[in-house]
Amino acid sequence: MAVSAVGRKPLLRIGELANRTGFSTKTLRYYEEIGLVRPAERSESGYRLYSDEVLDRLRFVRRSRGLGLRLEDIKRILEISDEGRIPCEHVVGIVDREVAEVSEQMARLRTLRRDLTDLRARLIDAVETGSAGPGRACPCFENGDEPVEGGIEA
Repeated sequence: MAVSAVGRKPLLRIGELANRTGFSTKTLRYYEEIGLVRPAERSESGYRLYSDEVLDRLRFVRRSRGLGLRLEDIKRILEISDEGRIPCEHVVGIVDREVAEVSEQMARLRTLRRDLTDLRARLIDAVETGSAGPGRACPCFENGDEPVEGGIEA
């Protein structure tokens, strides 16, 4: 652990920061590149040196990513906070957008589940009635011009 020239606070090298946060050094370098974190200074040999404040910032990044927030959203929240303003109003808009996206995904998944359940029933019927035979495509896929509602389109 290095010590800051200003204020004599202990500073962490990037490897130490990675060990304490669970982020890889590659991720930490990327986060620095896009402006999520900044080293407090560099050592004489060019090592990135980070203050303890970066630990809190990275905990926030991890929690935010866990909730599905995008890096650009997280960066903007941190910028607002760095400006000395409270970002809650901005975060409400982000959360509203995320809730809407999750709701849309859930609706698509419900439709996909229904379509798969219907497909399974047709497959069981084809097996039981013997309508599927050697050299023939599975009957449930023969009407290829009808896309499945919840399916993935090309």
